[in-house]
Amino acid sequence: MAVSPIVLAPNAFKGTLSPLAAARAMAAGVERACPGRPVLLRPLPDGGDGTLDVLLAALGGKRASAEVDDACGQRREVAFGLVDRRGRRTAIIESALVVGLAQGARCPFSERRTDGLGQLIRCALDRGARTIYVGLGGSATCDAGVGLLSALGLRFQGPRSAIHSGAFRVAGTGGLDPRLRQTRLIVLTDVRNVLLGPEGAALFAPQKGAERSDMEALEGVLGRAADRLEPHFGCRVRELPGSGAAGGLGFAFALLGARLAHGAPAIARLMGLYQAIAAAGLVVTGEGACDGQTAYGKGPQVVAVKARALGKPVILICGRIEPSFAPLAPLFSRCTPLMSAASSAEALASTVAAILATSGL
Repeated sequence: MAVSPIVLAPNAFKGTLSPLAAARAMAAGVERACPGRPVLLRPLPDGGDGTLDVLLAALGGKRASAEVDDACGQRREVAFGLVDRRGRRTAIIESALVVGLAQGARCPFSERRTDGLGQLIRCALDRGARTIYVGLGGSATCDAGVGLLSALGLRFQGPRSAIHSGAFRVAGTGGLDPRLRQTRLIVLTDVRNVLLGPEGAALFAPQKGAERSDMEALEGVLGRAADRLEPHFGCRVRELPGSGAAGGLGFAFALLGARLAHGAPAIARLMGLYQAIAAAGLVVTGEGACDGQTAYGKGPQVVAVKARALGKPVILICGRIEPSFAPLAPLFSRCTPLMSAASSAEALASTVAAILATSGL
């Protein structure tokens, strides 16, 4: 009798394991406890860390690179992906590689900007891409995408300091790269938050280094940016789900006519995750920290909802489980903290092996 496979669908364990590396570590744990048990690796980033590698593996393609500004304005080489299908070229861009927390840590929060992401999009256009997937998540910035728009040719009046404080004037949209009008932009957002309000872009700023005492001022900067930008694009997008993702980058992309897609479900479809779960006997997911923000559509929640709908047991492994995660815990058959080990990969493999050895699943 055939043994049903185990689906391994983790998000990143931030700072230690990418989604793909986490899935491979889980697979090592399965082999340790159940030698020969088939596994289906379906790593599930939500638009943040690891999105490029996972989508390149799913879609096929090649890595390219370009020199652009990081979040602190320093030039650095950044990878992106190119996929050729049916005579059309698609680019895959992971914003965390350009303006992510690792790059932003070298300068104050107030000085970080998103120009480099616009520069990388132009490089993809130069390489012939007319469909561009952009993963938003893990950013160090919160500028409503003003830097991105500037790099794509939007004309501003006033000094750079005025642009990044929201106290700017838009000189006109005529300078925007004309190739954008013939380009399909699909933005994969890690959260569905709107731009402004108590659950807006500023909600995540303290995780990026902003002082909580500056939250009200930051909300004002984001609001002024929206007030100045929306009339020039002839649309109001600040209330769109996902407009608050990555410090308001979702808002800027929406102004450009991009489709804002919920990252984890969109990537799940591209990866064939739902078909894999339907064929599985067990599903294992996880990420570095499980807390109240998991409810905003992070990968493990997407996995759990689908697994429960299909009647499959789903186990969650987290590096850290916060009290705020408690309302979401019933979605999972079991929630387990990561065991201690010499490395994160070994800890994850050991945790999976211990669960399988004692659960009988």
